[in-house]
Amino acid sequence: MQDTFTKADLVKASLDALTQVADLVAPLTAAQWESPTPCPGWRVSDVVAHLADFESFLSGNPRATAEPDWTTTPHVASEAGKFIELGVEARRGATQSDQVAELLNLIELRRTILTADTSELSSQVRGPFGAPITLERALTMRAFDTWVHEQDIRDAVDQPGGWTGLPFEVALSVLISALPVVWGKNSKPPVGAVLNLGISDLASEVFIRLDDDGRARFISKAEPTVQLSISVTDLVHRMCGRVSADDPDFISRIEVSGPDDLVQRLIGGMVITP
Repeated sequence: MQDTFTKADLVKASLDALTQVADLVAPLTAAQWESPTPCPGWRVSDVVAHLADFESFLSGNPRATAEPDWTTTPHVASEAGKFIELGVEARRGATQSDQVAELLNLIELRRTILTADTSELSSQVRGPFGAPITLERALTMRAFDTWVHEQDIRDAVDQPGGWTGLPFEVALSVLISALPVVWGKNSKPPVGAVLNLGISDLASEVFIRLDDDGRARFISKAEPTVQLSISVTDLVHRMCGRVSADDPDFISRIEVSGPDDLVQRLIGGMVITP
């Protein structure tokens, strides 16, 4: 697993992730284009609309402001969700060809902007929600968000893929870096408790301990309090909220040991996406 990335890596990852989505959705049938995805309330077309909306906004274009009747969008449960939904709602009704064309044009616009940008990864830029964030975080989160949504589309149209390359590596690094929060905050283990999480099909594992100061940290190795073996696909789907903690098929595929209550809090607290 790659866990450090240069600016060139992150630019390439964000652009490659968008290109993979465009290549995936361009040849879809009309039925596939309207297929429901694992994102509640969103079809494939809505996922593409969301990606185009954020890339357009980050390029300096104004966002749509017309609000829908929120009673017709029960999947929108927060102010952040409403913010996201505005750009999706504005593109509902657009044709597949028009949405794909917009995405392709935005990829080239983003390529031009990012290629010309000479700022450091620590520089402040506008984030997708408008607040300033570092360029490193902006590029990382766009690659992550786009790759995860590529998987949503692939799940919707039953076309697996995308599990190699820079977008995948960046997305996986985001999930791994969030595990101390999952263990230390969400799982509420006792001080000194150690999580050993192994990604079975990548032959990779991490150890995380909750220290005396209340923070969980990666450590080299220790006797685990809870041990979890999980495939990378199940890790992604669970941490992104695409499979529920009590899904029997999911439970049957993972191997976990440790105190029952702590195991339940771990599995229940793995989701890191909104």
